Amino acid sequence: MNRYSIVFLVTAAIALVWTIGRGFSREVDGQVAEGHPRAGLSMAVISDIHVMAPSLLINEGTAFADYLKQDRKMLKESVALLDELTRQLIEARPQVVLLTGDLTKDGEAVSHDYVRRHCLDVLRRAGIPTLVIPGNHDINNPHAVSFDGTQTRRVATVGADEFAAIYADYGYGDALSRDTASLTYVYQLAHGLRILAIDACEYDLNDFEQNTCRHEGRIRTATWDFIAQELKKAREEGQYMLAMMHHGLMEHWKYQNRLIPGYVVDDCKRLRRMLKRGGVEVIFTGHAHTQDVTCTHGVYDIETGSTVSYPSPYRLIQLKGSTMTIQTRRLIDIDFDLGGHTLQQYGREATGSGFRSIAAALLPANLPDTLRTRALQFGAEAMCDNYGGDEQLTDALRQEIKSICHDMRHYSWKWSIAFGRLTRSVLSDKNTADNDLLINLHNE
Repeated sequence: MNRYSIVFLVTAAIALVWTIGRGFSREVDGQVAEGHPRAGLSMAVISDIHVMAPSLLINEGTAFADYLKQDRKMLKESVALLDELTRQLIEARPQVVLLTGDLTKDGEAVSHDYVRRHCLDVLRRAGIPTLVIPGNHDINNPHAVSFDGTQTRRVATVGADEFAAIYADYGYGDALSRDTASLTYVYQLAHGLRILAIDACEYDLNDFEQNTCRHEGRIRTATWDFIAQELKKAREEGQYMLAMMHHGLMEHWKYQNRLIPGYVVDDCKRLRRMLKRGGVEVIFTGHAHTQDVTCTHGVYDIETGSTVSYPSPYRLIQLKGSTMTIQTRRLIDIDFDLGGHTLQQYGREATGSGFRSIAAALLPANLPDTLRTRALQFGAEAMCDNYGGDEQLTDALRQEIKSICHDMRHYSWKWSIAFGRLTRSVLSDKNTADNDLLINLHNE
């Protein structure tokens, strides 16, 4: 063997070791090599299913009716929605399902049990694993109640350790690594591909005496260290990393954090920079019940809407080589009496009605009834458009906003400005398509 042959073989061996160590090879002539961690991995992303176990509604009455007036969710329909979602996921057959929190109405133990037995276990038996993280409703929640006519009664909720035990087969039992300060973990999705499941919920600050449940999100001090260590480890071991978290990583519309704080995680810029440095380009989120995608400094926050709010969406994702293809599906029909309406019609009215009930209590009392009704109706339609994604601020909508703000100015300058900012912001999509899109990934 001559000198040049030896040099060639040594160089080839080094390249082989380097490639194996990274866990994947680059595309060759546009084709993804076998063994590439992103060769044909299909995923589904669902969020905020908010299942209310049927046993919680003992008798319908004013207690449950009053609750629904201040809520935007189809809670009574949640079980039928879950059944149809499960059926469609089995039909789609993704290789993994990601559930980004708020599995239950309010963390009731019976609702967690229902989700696991009627959805996750069913998917698992069909050969479709699911990974979960908690949402702000799921743990240590004083709002876990049953409804009996005019009465509400507290029922058992679950703690963080119980949550991890209930979902041992759905991320926690087989986690590659787990944080000791939160329910954050790392899971090996495929060869060379991991997901960082971040728990940013503040269930430790919920107060049963004050009957308060925190919906804000923060990363605990020790969890920052865990995230940094796992990102560093993944880079060193040649693993490509995705992430998921219940709370948003970034604002999905202008003034979001100012007008309705708590939907974007605290210290979001710090977390985005950390993820970016660690090679994370995509994070899957929920919480706001909005179907939206936004990108800042090369990091995509893919926010998935809620099945119990209009338009009852979920996402199907194909990860192949350097591209991620995202498609949105909507639930169309469920086994529930919708009064002759389609689910999309029914869901839009239910979501709009919830928004009108909540907003009505916030508007100034001196607004004339006609103006109040007009503002509430326009705001409800704007929020439903925002929930659906790919919203458009047309010239006609701009003119209507201007007209409402002009009329409102006579009664409240503050609300005239706030209404204009809110409606224009939620109707102005930021920088990407929200439902069906293709993302070009760069980190190899």
